[in-house]
This record gives sequence, C-alpha cells and structure tokens, in this order.
Amino acid sequence: MDVVFQTRFSFFGKSGWKSAAAADPDLLFAPERLDARLRLFELITLPSLLAQSDPDFTHMVLSSTLMPTPYKVRLRELVQDTLGPRRARVMFRPEGSAGGFLRQSMAKTFGNKPCAQVVLDDDDAVSDDYVAVLRGYAQAALAAPGREDDYMFISFPRGYTLLIEDGAPVALEHRFVSYTNLGLALVAPGNHKRNPFMTSHRRIGQRHPSLMVTSRRPFYLRALHRHNDSNAHKQDLELAPHDMTLALRHFPFLGRHFGPDGTRLAAE
Repeated sequence: MDVVFQTRFSFFGKSGWKSAAAADPDLLFAPERLDARLRLFELITLPSLLAQSDPDFTHMVLSSTLMPTPYKVRLRELVQDTLGPRRARVMFRPEGSAGGFLRQSMAKTFGNKPCAQVVLDDDDAVSDDYVAVLRGYAQAALAAPGREDDYMFISFPRGYTLLIEDGAPVALEHRFVSYTNLGLALVAPGNHKRNPFMTSHRRIGQRHPSLMVTSRRPFYLRALHRHNDSNAHKQDLELAPHDMTLALRHFPFLGRHFGPDGTRLAAE
C-alpha cells in the first residue's frame, strides 16, 4: 500500500481555492505572499512529514510553471532537502486542473498498485503516526466484507486548529468536522479515475463508500492565519493546559513553540 501526500503550492489553475490570489497571477506569485507560504510550509507541513513513525511514503507537490524561477528553486530544494529525492516529487504545470495533473502523475507513477492518496495543504500538518494509522485502515478497507466498490474514502474528523500570528503559532483549538478535507484519503488503484482534489469532500458520506475514523485523538493540524487561501475562520474550543501533552506527542515539532502546559515559548 503506497501512501501518497498531495500538496498544491501556489498552483494557478482550477484547484478549489476561494481567495483573490487564486484568480490573479500577480497576487498569487507576489514575493511577500510566496515568502509567507514557504515559511509556513517549512514551519508546519514538512516537519510533520519528517516526524512520521512510518517513513515509507511519497510527497507530490504541484505548483505552477508561472512561478518565478527563484521560488521554483527554493520550493524544490526545500522539499528534497527535507524528505530526500526518493520521497519528494515536485512538479510544475501550466494552467489547468490540479486534480487532473495529480491524477495523471499517480497513474504514470503507480499504475494499478493500491494507493492511499492524501490531501495535504501547504500550511497544514498530519500527526506523527498518520502514515502508519492510515496504512492500517487502508489495508483493512481493501479486505472489508461486503465491499463492492474499487475505491474508498477514509476521513479523520478530529484534529486541531493552529492559530498563527506574525508567522508564529500562538494557540491550539479542538476541531471535529465530519469529512473534512484535512487528512482525507482516497484508497484506490493509482490509475483510478478519482482523485481527492476532484471530489466534494462535504458530500463524500452521501455519494461515496467511506470510513470515518473517530478515535478520540487528533490526526491533523489546520493552520489559521492571514494568508489562508480558503474561507477558514476561528470557531473552535481552545485547548486546556492538560490537553497539550497529547498535542505535543502527536505533533512533536510544536514543542519548539509551546511548553507542556501550553505556554508559548519565546521565538528562537
């Protein structure tokens, strides 16, 4: 079972973004914005992948051919230096469908091998055991009794919202959203016609075979900051000090920002 994380990084084209930058290349590739996105990617997303207890996965990063060359170089080097060339695949494509490009790459790379494709935005994170847990559930899904479809979605509704101010994490909040796109996985052959970016995640439970993992522990971080490319907003319950032990266990990189009781640490 191949586990493949899929990230859109400042991709110009059809991708589901709802911000003004999504439709304006000048805004999308503004140096201030790209610098901020790269900082968050390096601060949150990549450390969560580097911390995986099961390191056997691939990270596909899709960006745009319109991105300025210096930022293409920075993005490619950042991903490959963090994860290594075996696990990192950074690709630049012209305007088009993000899901379509990712689907083509999956088919070419993995063929009909069973895969778990995971949505991972460039400012979000997964728990340190996410790959191991997902692989177990994905293999069980393939062997489920009464299974009639050749694919299945797996949803992890429980996680945290990570509030960021001035480029630094400041607080954590509980979050539980059924069929959220965070940590959402599609279990199917690599050359399957479906792709998680080409699916309305809010209606997965109604329209598709699916499994929801409702363990009482977190599986993802959703970052909330002024550079969000979606309509994310603050609405969740802030963690109590005693909750931080669980948070730091599953997201160890947060130990650089929070103490065991949730106290913010001074920036290095």
